[in-house]
Amino acid sequence: MNQHQKAGRYLTRFILFIAGLFILSLGVVIMMQAGLGVNSWDVLHIGLTQMTSLSMGTWVQIVGIIVIALTCYLERKFPSVGTVLNIVLIGFFINWILSLHIITSLHNFWLNLIMLIFGIVLMGFGAGMYVASGLGAGPRDGLTLVLSDRLGWSISRVRTMLEGIALFLGWLVHGPIFIGTLLSVFLIGPVMQVSLLFWRKQLVPSVAKPTKLQKVASIKAAARRS
Repeated sequence: MNQHQKAGRYLTRFILFIAGLFILSLGVVIMMQAGLGVNSWDVLHIGLTQMTSLSMGTWVQIVGIIVIALTCYLERKFPSVGTVLNIVLIGFFINWILSLHIITSLHNFWLNLIMLIFGIVLMGFGAGMYVASGLGAGPRDGLTLVLSDRLGWSISRVRTMLEGIALFLGWLVHGPIFIGTLLSVFLIGPVMQVSLLFWRKQLVPSVAKPTKLQKVASIKAAARRS
């Protein structure tokens, strides 16, 4: 693969990374505006937002930086640029989308439930996109892996523990816990998995079939070596 091809592939991955973060952020806002509960970490973010004058996106960034700092301390190394961009851009996108005031609650339970599920699907789909790019895992992903290695626990056990801690802290600061919080536990992961597999396949470079002349040249080269 020449330098031009490498640059093209990196640009494709970078666009996928940014698009994934934006779609995930859009899903967060839609889920919030549905008013039927949010995922465990956003329970914490919204609770902190309601207690202070800081915006939702700013709290996403602050909590993310704290998680990144803890991961760096345990791992004894600096985070990747992609990981830092991850948390900065998600906070920025959430604030920007909210400032547009184009996504609002529909004041109907069933319509809001549809909004909620759509938001969850977007979150999972966007997460699969940015993870597939390979340019930087989210701060919680890094902390999960480090704690799993340090504690000798399974990744799922550590992730469940972190989600539980976030939910408990969110409850303490009166974040919104409702049906959406439960649904997100069961739906975001599977949607993310499907999205991740799909986008990884798209990023695999296609192998061009050899032409007839290339086949003949290959046969001749093999004959000369024998």
